[in-house]
Amino acid sequence: MDNFRNKEREGRTLGELKDTIQQTIRVRRLTLVLFLILALYFRFGAGLNFPLPLIFSPLMWGIITVPFSRLIDVQNSKKGLHNVHFGYFVVEVSILTYLIHIIGGVEWIGVAYYVFSILYANFFLPRKKAWTITFLTIAFFTGISYAEYAGLISHWTIFEGNSPLYKDSFYVTTTILAGGFGLYVTTAYTVQIFARLFRQKNESLRERESKLQKLWKELISAREEERSRIAKRLHDQLGQTLMGIKMKLDILDKELDDQRLKEVKDLVGEAISESRDLSHLLRPSALDELGLAPALRDLVENFEYSTDIDYLTELNLDREVSGEEERAILYRAAQELLNNAVKHADPDRIKVSLTNENSLLKLSVKDDGEGFDPERVVQESGLGLKGIRENINIAGGEFEIFSEKEEGTRAVIELPLD
Repeated sequence: MDNFRNKEREGRTLGELKDTIQQTIRVRRLTLVLFLILALYFRFGAGLNFPLPLIFSPLMWGIITVPFSRLIDVQNSKKGLHNVHFGYFVVEVSILTYLIHIIGGVEWIGVAYYVFSILYANFFLPRKKAWTITFLTIAFFTGISYAEYAGLISHWTIFEGNSPLYKDSFYVTTTILAGGFGLYVTTAYTVQIFARLFRQKNESLRERESKLQKLWKELISAREEERSRIAKRLHDQLGQTLMGIKMKLDILDKELDDQRLKEVKDLVGEAISESRDLSHLLRPSALDELGLAPALRDLVENFEYSTDIDYLTELNLDREVSGEEERAILYRAAQELLNNAVKHADPDRIKVSLTNENSLLKLSVKDDGEGFDPERVVQESGLGLKGIRENINIAGGEFEIFSEKEEGTRAVIELPLD
């Protein structure tokens, strides 16, 4: 069980990490689109004659995010995810180095162009990979700076009249030491500290969530066991005792033929019926023996028998809810929602539907009654609706109520089956 919980937690963490990385990629794409639009305007609209690679490089940078994004999506482990992300940072830093060279960034602290790559790498990647990207960035900038200084490659610039600072050895060395080592090593170290604190906090929250969920399951299980025990005693002991009394009264009735005895028999019969109903409400046998859908159908039939409301059911569940606790909270939620509709909504018709699409289960209770303000009622209500919301949230699902005055009410529960 602990191994399963660890895998579940790891899978959830991996999914969250993927989502966050995908968000950073989307931010990069938006930034590159804006950069590309500005570059096209200045090149062809304003007539600035700068190298066309300044347009093509960001375009290629944006294009490579597509395969990397897909590779990130298909990873099934953190190690694979970090390896793909590491490869992406290497490509990103390489393109940035080329862009710095094109626009003459070496002579006006182009090292600052790497700042977001350094921030992202040291936040998302493991420590060794993060430091590798940091020092690789410094190495790339150092290489391009000294290559231009030594005349190994041409110095380009999109600005006219600049002094040739790239030929100033003091300037180049100071930029590399202050900008590269000073800025990036400090930034990398600081970001890693905050990232570690963030991960520790998240891990602590996940641990508390896991303990809370475990406690919640134990409480649900204990509650249902107690209900089952009481229901069994009602059925097997009280029910049998009442039945024995009724049988003896039948014998006496034949001998005495007393009207008062008949009235007592009727009262005992009502007590037997009430004990059976109460036993069924406490723990329906269909929930354990047949599953959630048959138990809900049985529940709706009981409501239909005892009220003048028309009931519709749509119970199409091709996968059974495996968890005993989940079955219990869904059944109790439906029971509470039906009770509320009957007592407060004054409906003519109630529809109960239970369906699942892939791994998502959807339970809906809809009536054509008076309606209400959902926010106010949920806040002011007792434990019923609040209990449903709390249980569903802890189980990893969602609970929503949609209602308007004179427009009826629709309560929807969505719960992952896996």
